Amino acid sequence: MTSAPQRRGADIEIIDRGSGDPVLVPSAVRINGVDVPIPSGTKIRVHDIREDEAVTVTLTMFARRVVIAAEGDLT
Repeated sequence: MTSAPQRRGADIEIIDRGSGDPVLVPSAVRINGVDVPIPSGTKIRVHDIREDEAVTVTLTMFARRVVIAAEGDLT
């Protein structure tokens, strides 16, 4: 019997590429080390961080491809 792969969250990097403002202004996002394009003016929300819960992030990004299918139907 094979074991299921271990699941883990994504590595999210929210980056300010030098706006010069005293407050961080996100201008780039990386997911698992890959830059993803985000629309200008995108609001990135890092939800409340608590010791007993996973961290969640909500953002809008441009998608190259979206697939919705049962795993056995992916090719």
